[in-house]
Amino acid sequence: MFYVDESFDERKFCLTAMWIKHREWRACFDAIREYRIELKNTYGIRVRKELHARELVAGRGDLGSGNVLTKWQRSRIFLGVLRLLSKMPVRLMNVCMDVERHGATTHMVAWDRLVNRIERTMKAIDDEEAVNRKQIAMVAETRLPKDVLSEMKARLDAFACRALIISDEGHEKDITGALRRMHVYNPIPSKFGAWETGDRLKSITTDRIIEDPIFRRSATSPLLQLVDCASYALLKRETEPTKHIKKYNIHKMFDAALPPLCFRKASSNDPLGIVRA
Repeated sequence: MFYVDESFDERKFCLTAMWIKHREWRACFDAIREYRIELKNTYGIRVRKELHARELVAGRGDLGSGNVLTKWQRSRIFLGVLRLLSKMPVRLMNVCMDVERHGATTHMVAWDRLVNRIERTMKAIDDEEAVNRKQIAMVAETRLPKDVLSEMKARLDAFACRALIISDEGHEKDITGALRRMHVYNPIPSKFGAWETGDRLKSITTDRIIEDPIFRRSATSPLLQLVDCASYALLKRETEPTKHIKKYNIHKMFDAALPPLCFRKASSNDPLGIVRA
């Protein structure tokens, strides 16, 4: 499952996907709930109160504590969210687009880059597992009865790596339409100038992403709130910090907490795998 949210200003557009394996979902949910209970006990913030990164850091919005929280306390809560995320069994895929370069298409260009990275990653896992399954089957052939071997091969062959995208609300029609088109026709340019056929473009459809994206209000999804914080931290890393951001070191928090989670294979051109083009 890929939980996706965005942060942007007039210069940069950041899109972050938090990648959770389905078997780890409950552990992640429980970790968030424990942290929210800790926030309630420490600051009085209601467990169900949305933590929206921009408002949290800026010092705006009622956190439902009944107490006035200083901007320093809010910045420490924000860093605490990032540190919580850093301890969870998840990975992050990050896209950072230059708004001036892409203009009005920036949002959809970022989604295009993200979706293609998700598809490519699922295929790489499928390919790797195919090799592993073949090796297991070769060993098993010398040790197992034919009927057991046949059942085992059937179980191994049933494996398929698939992705489901869960996103914050906004631009639902555009994103859904784009992904449906990518299921049918998805032209990808060769990084070497041409594919083996000699063509510059090749359609690599998004066969491993299932269903339309599921859109949810972030206020009702603790997991999307984590992604919002990660995306905002990335934005502040990538832009010139304001006096307020610099005072509380918000621009340094991404590097302080999240690099171990970054999926570096998403882009070989960036040390943290951030997709930039």
